[in-house]
Amino acid sequence: MLYKFLLENAEEILALTKDKTRDLAEGAPSSEQLEKGLPIFYKQLIAVLKYDHVEKPNATLDKRGMAQAARDADEPALALAAGSPNEAELARSAGEHGSELLRLGYTLSHVVHAYGAMCQSINEIAATKKLQIAPEEFRNLNQCLDVAIAGAVTEFQSQRDIKKSKHEIEKLGFLAHELRNSLSAVSMAFMMIKEGAVTATGSTGQLLERSIARLNELISRSLTEVRLRSDPKLHIESDYVQQLVDQIALTAKIDASSRNQALTIKIEPNLKIEADQQLIHSALFNLIQNALKYTRKGGEIKVRGKLVDDTVVIEVEDECGGLSPEAENGLFKKFEQNHENRSGMGIGLTIAQEAIILNHGTIECQNLPGKGCIFRVSLPKIKE
Repeated sequence: MLYKFLLENAEEILALTKDKTRDLAEGAPSSEQLEKGLPIFYKQLIAVLKYDHVEKPNATLDKRGMAQAARDADEPALALAAGSPNEAELARSAGEHGSELLRLGYTLSHVVHAYGAMCQSINEIAATKKLQIAPEEFRNLNQCLDVAIAGAVTEFQSQRDIKKSKHEIEKLGFLAHELRNSLSAVSMAFMMIKEGAVTATGSTGQLLERSIARLNELISRSLTEVRLRSDPKLHIESDYVQQLVDQIALTAKIDASSRNQALTIKIEPNLKIEADQQLIHSALFNLIQNALKYTRKGGEIKVRGKLVDDTVVIEVEDECGGLSPEAENGLFKKFEQNHENRSGMGIGLTIAQEAIILNHGTIECQNLPGKGCIFRVSLPKIKE
């Protein structure tokens, strides 16, 4: 009988399952709740299989008798209100397991394979012990595992959707807040200039200029993100890299000046790309703005463009001081901000990466510890 085999070999089966899931996790973190998850499910699995094999066929055994049988087997937690373990309890327990996996950063594949690992372990130990599992019991086992996988996956996806929705609301709130602040600064500066209290060439004029540039940045970034979601189709055109960078430099130089930074641009003449110009413009805009934002005051931002074999390489070098290992790992993750300056939405690098990849290019970051970073964009050159 399978349930007795599982009960007698619990320690060995769970140890093998733990080893298999650890290999699948590839170094992902664990927790006390996660460690307890599979053993709890295992006990419930035994109770369900026992009920199906022993108690369910006995029509004369009433609900009170079934609950007592579970208690006699030292399984009081498994005797449900209805008097017998059921699939709903398996699914609920697996759901908690799936939720914990999401919290720890596991993937949906980990969720599915965790229960597959238990099935493999049971079969391997059964083969070692020369146990022949009856077809009906094997079907019941697989049904329980299917229920568990469904419960874990459903909760995993549900919690992931909630987490994503929360991020979206936070991002929308930040966007509205930043737009309002910039618009308020524009309105205040405009009124002071209009009333003749100050001149357009003084500090108020500079505030007006910076606020308009910030509005342009927020709107451009938001429009690009909307397009990446709703219309990922490419609109291919050819253009000079220098012209693209010059458009960005018009507003970037304003920001650089306000921080006493130097913005140096060196693009090879006649360097052209064939790509979706709006997306490439947005990607480079985000990289340059990021460099301005994180470079120390008085520092230098360098933008370079060159042809390397059959690839157009565009580099943006900053003086942010370099990245920690943790910051490097989460660099292109949405909503990640790995710097003390958290005045952005944490999506700039994500948008840049998506835009570059969509144009069949690559983006990477070279860390210069103690100095800064070089973001390197590689795009196919125009075919002759």
